[in-house]
Amino acid sequence: MLGGPAAHAAAPPPQALQGESAQLYRRAQAGRWFADAAKLAPDVLPSSDGRSFVLVWKAPGTSPRRWVVSLHGSRGFATDDLALWQPSAAGREVGLVCVQWWIGSDDSSPSYYTPLQLYREIDRVLAKLGVRPGMAMLHGFSRGSANTYALAAIDAGRGQRYFSLNVASSGGVADDYPPTRAILAGDYGDRPLQGTRWVLVSGARDPAPDRDGIPAMRRTASWLQAQGASVIERIEDPTEGHGALQRNPTNARHVLELFLDAPPGTRESP
Repeated sequence: MLGGPAAHAAAPPPQALQGESAQLYRRAQAGRWFADAAKLAPDVLPSSDGRSFVLVWKAPGTSPRRWVVSLHGSRGFATDDLALWQPSAAGREVGLVCVQWWIGSDDSSPSYYTPLQLYREIDRVLAKLGVRPGMAMLHGFSRGSANTYALAAIDAGRGQRYFSLNVASSGGVADDYPPTRAILAGDYGDRPLQGTRWVLVSGARDPAPDRDGIPAMRRTASWLQAQGASVIERIEDPTEGHGALQRNPTNARHVLELFLDAPPGTRESP
């Protein structure tokens, strides 16, 4: 089991956060792994609209060239996401960028950043860090995974092409989901996923197999390939359920190895 509940006294938000972003950070303090994230002393950056925040972590004294950009799941917190990723990233030349993209109080669409808003915040931070094209990996869990397809399309079709690898964990593509419809409508260019590279992760014990489990991710693999993308690996964990990537640290480490072992800027040819 990764981490666990930790008792901690409420602390004031970082000085950089004000208004809505500070309020959201206070809510994140109730997250299961907040205390573990706080011990890592990440940089906490306010979002451009003042509604949220982004966490940036790197090992002390390092200047990583490669970065993992991670999106939490429904009603999640970037602080928990950081705490879950850091053990696998420790000792590797990679930094972490975790985006707080749940900004509301319920599970409705307005409570989350849209893919375009998300990409705005990701681009802003990666540009500040000096991240070059092809030197980042995009990861999404559950609802975050369901939005990676649009984010990867924006990045490849209209953006900076930061992502040389995209990792969708326990969240399949849905044709009727607005971010997916935008891809198919050509909002991000003609076949923007052409040449993008993917790893899909699922667990045999996922409680929603047709949405997030192995059947869903196999269907997603076929969909991505029809868009011209390359699915370089499917990780199907027979012992895990929802969140198989992080629940089994071996899976997370393997994904990082696939990212770090690839030549910089790797992209499949059309």
